Amino acid sequence: MIIIGEKLNGSIPSVAKAIAERDADLIRERAKKQAEAGATFLDVCASVEEDVEVETLKWMIDLVQEVTDTPICVDSPSAKSCVAAIPFCKRPGLVNSVSLEGNKIDTIFPVIADTDWECVALLCDNDGIPDSVERRMKVFHGIMEKAKEYNIAPSRLHIDPLVVTLSTDQTALTVFAECCRQIKAEYPDIHITSGLSNISFGLPTRKNINQAFMVLAMNAGMDSAIVDPTNKNMIGMIYATNALLERDEYCLDYIDKFKDKPAETAAPVAEAKELTLAEEKMQAVFKATENGKNKEIGKCVQEALDAGCDPTAILNDGMIGAMAVVGENFKKEIIFVPQMLAAARAMKEGVEVLKPYLATGEAGSAGKIILGTVAGDLHDIGKNLVGMMFESAGFEVIDLGVDVPIERFIEVVKENKDATIIALSALLTTTMPSLRDTVAALLKQPFRPRIKIMVGGAPISQEFADEIGADAYTEDAASAAEQAKKYAESGFCAKAAAGEFPDVEVVEEEAPAEEEKAPEAPAVHVEKPAEIKFDKSAVDISKVKLPGPGEGYKLNWAETKEKFANYWQHKNTGRPLMCVIARRPEVEQFSDGTPVEGGYLDQICQGKYYNMPKELYWKDMEDKYQNAERIVARYRYFCDTHAFLGESFPNLNIDFGPGSTAAYLGSDIGFKEDTVWFKKCLDGWDGVPKLTFDPENKWFKKHLQLAKDCRALAKDDFYVDMPDLMENIDVLASLRGAQDTLFDLLDEPEKVGKRIQEVTDVYYEYYDRFYDVIKDKDGGNAYTVFQIWGPGRTVKLQCDFSAMMAPEDFRKYIQPSLRTQSENVDHVLYHLDGPAAIKHMDALMEIEGIDALQWTSGDAGPDGTLPDWDVIYDKAIAAGKSIWVKVYSGEFEDWIRNVDRIVKKYGSHSLFLLFPEMSMEQAVYLLDYADKNWSDVKGTFCESLGR
Repeated sequence: MIIIGEKLNGSIPSVAKAIAERDADLIRERAKKQAEAGATFLDVCASVEEDVEVETLKWMIDLVQEVTDTPICVDSPSAKSCVAAIPFCKRPGLVNSVSLEGNKIDTIFPVIADTDWECVALLCDNDGIPDSVERRMKVFHGIMEKAKEYNIAPSRLHIDPLVVTLSTDQTALTVFAECCRQIKAEYPDIHITSGLSNISFGLPTRKNINQAFMVLAMNAGMDSAIVDPTNKNMIGMIYATNALLERDEYCLDYIDKFKDKPAETAAPVAEAKELTLAEEKMQAVFKATENGKNKEIGKCVQEALDAGCDPTAILNDGMIGAMAVVGENFKKEIIFVPQMLAAARAMKEGVEVLKPYLATGEAGSAGKIILGTVAGDLHDIGKNLVGMMFESAGFEVIDLGVDVPIERFIEVVKENKDATIIALSALLTTTMPSLRDTVAALLKQPFRPRIKIMVGGAPISQEFADEIGADAYTEDAASAAEQAKKYAESGFCAKAAAGEFPDVEVVEEEAPAEEEKAPEAPAVHVEKPAEIKFDKSAVDISKVKLPGPGEGYKLNWAETKEKFANYWQHKNTGRPLMCVIARRPEVEQFSDGTPVEGGYLDQICQGKYYNMPKELYWKDMEDKYQNAERIVARYRYFCDTHAFLGESFPNLNIDFGPGSTAAYLGSDIGFKEDTVWFKKCLDGWDGVPKLTFDPENKWFKKHLQLAKDCRALAKDDFYVDMPDLMENIDVLASLRGAQDTLFDLLDEPEKVGKRIQEVTDVYYEYYDRFYDVIKDKDGGNAYTVFQIWGPGRTVKLQCDFSAMMAPEDFRKYIQPSLRTQSENVDHVLYHLDGPAAIKHMDALMEIEGIDALQWTSGDAGPDGTLPDWDVIYDKAIAAGKSIWVKVYSGEFEDWIRNVDRIVKKYGSHSLFLLFPEMSMEQAVYLLDYADKNWSDVKGTFCESLGR
């Protein structure tokens, strides 16, 4: 039964008084009690004047979300208020409500169409509540037609057939019940809901009527209700009715809900049994592990041993049992990466004390796992966390580290005949081919029958794992440990270690002769929208005016700068800003049309070198990253072979990798062909002097000189970008290592806070030196690969480390740093990286100095135009920010179709679109299409906000 808690409604006198007096404690307390009582959603209804309703809803919703993660039911008679309140919610919930009255359904359905939001739909129209089953069903079918139009699944709808007052209409129940039966017969997956109190209005002892109505309505098919979840009698009636209606197999839900409740006539419950000393000590081990008390766990384990606890029980029940709870809490986002790492660290300390008391091999009795990050990838924190979770689950782990070649994996498997699982990690898109090659090599080995291959990492998906032939994909460390345990519990690990799956001889398959090859599958025809008819031969590219000799590489600079200036102020006119870089005809023959997304290898900014003269190839990493004359010569070749259309502009990236500030503060740089790494240089913070500006640091001097030299060589032909300096705790993670920084955040949070402030203080010392070199004559500057320019001091800010932080830590340590940085410049783009960082959106949107949000779902996630990410854009637009969207999924026509959707929803005035490099014909077609279809579009979401 879906319980929609009703106790936060402004029509309730006590709630109305709390709203008027801004009594936050009453709102929080009611929210907390309903959530603890088992509410599925918490209905939040302000019941105030419409001009202050949205503000009041935000206040109430923020208070509710401070004390519970239970989804919100946004409740208002105003469709516009409902839509405006949706971005305040941290997760999808329920909208209450739509009907065929006025334009409610056409206001709310477009906003929730491509989300996970559910919606209450009332069976009424402009004539009020229909007086018969037939008329109500007619309204119902009208609602379902609208749902189909907006692609809203029946399972996301809660239909309220509307119950009238029994005292004035004796058919109140029978009409309601018949509607329930007919609706369920047509749509078994749909939900049916009701507000119970209407039926008993005007009658004495109303709870009797309400409870009887609940039972009969549930019997007719109602499975959702707006009730008081703290009303024990009503909740008891609901659970009992579910059991009686065969909706609770073996009465398990009923038992779970009431098993600990003493009968009303039972004798007083005896006092809780006093724990024995051994039980008390075992509990202490469990709690120390769960809470990550690595400095206490050793003592707890020893005291448990001294109290006579069995060593195996201490391991399995005390520590592994605690880690199972930790894993569940991590998946539910009750705890975050630092707490999970701390628990794993504590268990490791506890096991060290326990080892002498265990039978040989007991600590790793579940099996042996070989773990490593594949060749080319130096990320280790995710791998380390997985390793700790494996050990916590009872496995012995052989950790090969990072950047592990294929041959090393094979060699170690051969050396360890009892190893039964190989766990491979990859964090970069660029190392996905390395993961593919590693799995392919393992599959060909004679030992293949005795191993299971597990893969994971940010860019990896189940589809990719299936494609490359891995046995399992897991999305996080807790899931990885669970999957490994399944292999152990199935008996595979024990059998494989015992040699029951002998090695086999692998015979290479010969490619079939040409005439024997299977025919290619017929191409699948995907119907494109009728309005998008790209025909390369029909496009006239002669109308594109390109710069002539002496005119540089960009002609429409004045218009581009004006659009950027308006974008930062959310006042852009015409179409959105569009970064469109096109291949000139003379290099088109060297392209296969594959989208180029940028990066380091053979690429620059958002494009690629085609047919580059061999004399310009970089000779080594110093030539690639530090030789100004050669860097500029290569970029000039790129500019000569490409056209900068729309709001794209020529800008040279001179990054020493993202995070140069760490190098200026003491880290060394590891340049590689396809990435850059900053080497850990601190083992702790004790004795480390204050982080201050050091003009004599070797890397800073080299980098600043590179900027000066490139700027002189560029003249006024193109911008030299501001390097990606990086900020706050991301810099500390480079200096200390990510895992140690997480432990620091747990063990010495005040020290971390102090060091973050030092980074914040020093950031603009470095920024200003580069800004003085690269700024244009009007004081504007471009910023690294984000393709942005601003008429003044312009930056990109970020905190990638935030993906591993709890929201409260982000607010305490990172939000103040970002706010300070934002106040020191003119224009700020915030780079939000990865789904795990979305939880900080509310804190980010509170920073007034952030002008625009740039979202990326990770190295291989869905692009920014897809509906998956509307929850982010809703919050950004509602907060008055512009949005920056990267487009790359699918083919050229898909780009247009996907952007069509996002322009229609968010409008054209606060939108920047970054497209992949394309042909000249595609560029001309795209810009023409944009001028005709995307100019001065207000956007349905913006309209719903009254803008």
